[in-house]
Amino acid sequence: LLAFTLFIYMNAWFLLSLIRKRNDLADVAWGIGFVLLAWTSIFLSQDFEIRSLIVNLLVTIWGLRLAWHIYKRNKGKPEDYRYLAWRQQWGKWFYIRSYLQIYLLQGLFLFIISLPILAINIQGSSEIGLFDFLGITVWLIGFFFEVVGDWQLKQFIKEPTNKGKLITTGLWQYSRHPNYFGEVTQWWGIWLIALVTPLGWISLLG
Repeated sequence: LLAFTLFIYMNAWFLLSLIRKRNDLADVAWGIGFVLLAWTSIFLSQDFEIRSLIVNLLVTIWGLRLAWHIYKRNKGKPEDYRYLAWRQQWGKWFYIRSYLQIYLLQGLFLFIISLPILAINIQGSSEIGLFDFLGITVWLIGFFFEVVGDWQLKQFIKEPTNKGKLITTGLWQYSRHPNYFGEVTQWWGIWLIALVTPLGWISLLG
């Protein structure tokens, strides 16, 4: 049911991309897709335990913030140059490759990465413990790096004198991509929470 829900979701975004004539909508769909799977899984399992609710809240905060950030970044601008390049390169295969390579493939990755969330929502009924607090702490560190990193980059790009330059201030002096580092760190935090469930180790794949 979850896989079918995600399949319908990605197809809807693909149809919207055809109407809007821009494939970078897939970037907005990414974060919201995790929110959709998180809440769908918790309602299907009827496991409204505190752990599941906390994890779903964390995923919702992350997913909606990321989707809004990307939407605001792209609003009023041409299609992202990466997707525009594919549009030109793929020629007559553009529509089929967009469907398979951008939307369905991204949906597959989204499902795999969601495995820790699904493990928690389906089987996470034990009491809150050390791994929960550790995971939340790691998630908060990651969220800080992603949000602040995105904000610092946005402010840097706003300054005309920085055109063509590489940002090396703020968090960017410690990491080449602090926002990506933050995102990865958040998912490790979610996995630490998932470790208390029977499928926690298997969800490492996510």
